[in-house]
Amino acid sequence: MENLQEQQFLNDIVRVPCPSCGSQLTYSAGTQNLRCAHCGYQEMINNANDLVVEKSLSDAADKIVNFIPEKVGKKVFDCQNCGSKFMVEHDRVRVNCGFCGSTNVNLEAYQHNYIHPVGIIPFYISRDEAETRFSEWIRKGWFHPGKLKNLAKIDMLHGIYIPFWTYDAKTFSEWQGEAGFYYYETRTVRINGKMQTQQIRKTRWVYRSGDLNHFFDDVLVVASAGLSQNEINPIQPYRFEELVNFDARLMLGWESEIYQLEVDKGYQIADTIMDDRIRNMCSAQLGGDTQRNLKVHSRKSDQTFKHIILPLWICSYQYNNKNYRFLINGQTGKVAGTKPISWIKIAILVLLFAIFIAGIVWLKKSGIIQS
Repeated sequence: MENLQEQQFLNDIVRVPCPSCGSQLTYSAGTQNLRCAHCGYQEMINNANDLVVEKSLSDAADKIVNFIPEKVGKKVFDCQNCGSKFMVEHDRVRVNCGFCGSTNVNLEAYQHNYIHPVGIIPFYISRDEAETRFSEWIRKGWFHPGKLKNLAKIDMLHGIYIPFWTYDAKTFSEWQGEAGFYYYETRTVRINGKMQTQQIRKTRWVYRSGDLNHFFDDVLVVASAGLSQNEINPIQPYRFEELVNFDARLMLGWESEIYQLEVDKGYQIADTIMDDRIRNMCSAQLGGDTQRNLKVHSRKSDQTFKHIILPLWICSYQYNNKNYRFLINGQTGKVAGTKPISWIKIAILVLLFAIFIAGIVWLKKSGIIQS
């Protein structure tokens, strides 16, 4: 009975026919609906989020629900160049990696079990809008090579659903340290044979201590093999209030990456993020113009997690045999990326500045400009 239900689920997902013409429906970022590219029929998606709930981190292994990509009409590919694992539609023949641009990808065997996502934010930014934002971004900046503008027509832009973990935790921290407060004393000193007065800055140190209660909600950790936390941070935040229950139909027509970072390893990153934020909050409580010997001891409890899927436009391009990457938040449209530097342009600017300074010096020596 269970196998029959799984097969029916597979049939329903792989084949979502248009009730008007029978063609396959796909998710449209432009309308945020399922759409038929053949006749234009649209079907609203369910915006319910009652299943987007936290799970206890301590017993995560006992309560996970397996997710098998092949059962929702996806093929899993493994990039031999960068190590990413990603899903594409089952009927895709030619595949290149959206993370590094490589075509060196292998189809993996049907043997996948993953923690099932509980929530997803569908794409809001369409391909046309993403291409426009890329075209605008690639043209900005005087210090970049002029030839870079030709990449505005690049066709390596991928809309990919990226796996994330979110973590919650209650924390209690005790801190102690010294807050330094600046004050100034006037002194008379001899400079070049002349007595002059100067303001000398000094620091008065005050010992302080205290405690901090804080609840961390949805600390976001990317579970991708192709993207780092540092790359994701500039395109945050996502609007978590728009998370909906995970529905594989929202991935129809889109690529999806499979998480490579396990839930326990992800928590180690979240734990470090929490500790850094706790230290900053304790530092704010300590106060002062400067600080020293700040020590923080924290305890965390009631840790929970969610596995969610978030939309991202990504483009990897090469310039002078070096890889660069461009990212767009698929929900908000926020842009980030890296571009090559034109050292010739920088050298020209430095040369012009040197000529300008030399000209000023010459004019002063000639008496044309008075000091």
